[in-house]
Amino acid sequence: MFLLVLDEFYLPVIVTLLAILLLLCIQGGLGRRELPPGPRVWIPIIGNAMELAEEDIRKPLRRLRKQYGNVYRLYLGTRLSVVICGYNAFKEAFIKRGDEFSHRPSMFVTDMISQNKGIVSSTGDLWKEHRKFALITLRNFGMGKSALEERIHKEVSLLMSSIDEQNQQPFDPSAIVHTSTFNVIAALAFGGHFNYDDSRFLKMLAAMNENMRNLGSSSAVNFFPFLRHLPGDLFKMKRTLHNVDFVEEYINEVIDKHMEEYDENKVEDFVSAYIKEMKVQKEHNRATTFTREQLCKIVGDFFVAGTETTAVTILWSMLYLTCKPNVQDQMFSEIRNSVGFDRLPSVQDKRDLVYTEAFIMEILRHAQVGFLSLPHSVPYDVIFKGYTIPKDTIILPDLDSVLSDPDVWGDPEVFRPERFISKEGALLNPEEFISFFAGRRNCLGESLARMELLLFVSGLVQRFQLLPPEGMTMCVEEYDGQFGLNHKPKPFKIRAVPRSIS
Repeated sequence: MFLLVLDEFYLPVIVTLLAILLLLCIQGGLGRRELPPGPRVWIPIIGNAMELAEEDIRKPLRRLRKQYGNVYRLYLGTRLSVVICGYNAFKEAFIKRGDEFSHRPSMFVTDMISQNKGIVSSTGDLWKEHRKFALITLRNFGMGKSALEERIHKEVSLLMSSIDEQNQQPFDPSAIVHTSTFNVIAALAFGGHFNYDDSRFLKMLAAMNENMRNLGSSSAVNFFPFLRHLPGDLFKMKRTLHNVDFVEEYINEVIDKHMEEYDENKVEDFVSAYIKEMKVQKEHNRATTFTREQLCKIVGDFFVAGTETTAVTILWSMLYLTCKPNVQDQMFSEIRNSVGFDRLPSVQDKRDLVYTEAFIMEILRHAQVGFLSLPHSVPYDVIFKGYTIPKDTIILPDLDSVLSDPDVWGDPEVFRPERFISKEGALLNPEEFISFFAGRRNCLGESLARMELLLFVSGLVQRFQLLPPEGMTMCVEEYDGQFGLNHKPKPFKIRAVPRSIS
């Protein structure tokens, strides 16, 4: 019993001393290899984590960039991390040297959730093979093409009907917007559709939204794995894994049904196409990475990546339109003159909806839904900008450093859609506009997302005038923002008044 008490007393001390010794060895060994510059002061166990201890993580990252330049290091826990800032560094790392900088690091929570499967979190040959298959398959089903427009128009109409039911009273649009964007992905993934009041679907949607909020805190366990031993669930890791299991339970039911009803002559969605490819490869006795577990993870990636970012961007758009009535009026005027009111705006109207497209681009730039891209890594030691980046270093791409760079945008803090319109009235697309990232890890569903944003946002403005609740004024700054895996506005309510078209 006495020895047991001693163990309980000394074990935390021993672990702490070993961690300090490990960090000292890491810093001593790597310091001779000309690592990028970074803070010299670090705290045992947590490294430089306190440097980032602000709700809006963009602020400390901007200070660190100003102090250390476009490539600098941080120790998060005992893990060496290198932050890459500015478009020139982005271009060199993620476009010109994509083979070296497109890997994903091994991280505790990420590995627990993804198990190096799917597309978002996988790496190496498995990632390359499945990304290529997913891109070709989704394009065949109309992603980014007019063939998908009817599906999106259906969801736009259902969204408008749900807004109509609010009877011009203040409402929070978050749930119905998420439902609409989820249904677009569900149609592509497995030919499904959910009613807005489907209780199981709403529970699943709530689980995914909760994870997007919690991943900001649960990701701390990636850098400080010992935190998982603390009592309770302070960092939401257990809750996050529970939500993942709940969503995957539903996905597996969908896969079961597709496998039972599989018809090789009726391949109309991604799950069916994947099952067909599994069977083809099995028939040819190939060593294959196409497995049921991989399919489940990919569909989960579609749900999270394909729903959340688009839904949050639409919510930011509704908030900005409400807070900036002159912008809303200008967009409505363009839609009225170019489209009219007899039909919904179409992809074919894109060339005439220049201001609307510029507005959406400025939302993506200014609101920065994905302000910090998912971590990357390098598979071996690389020399970058004169510095050594050791194998398995965590690479943090700072998107905010590009989208808010004064040298690029002049007045990045100002919301100004006109920055994307030339003097001749044509839409501009600067190479620094990388809200969907750049290089090999750029967003797989970018064309679908931009198509959805155009049709949803223009359809809403065509049909409704978005206003604050009676007697209130609203400004964007009041609702900025919640930082998890994405940057989303704080909950808000608006009124939607049907437009008079007489």
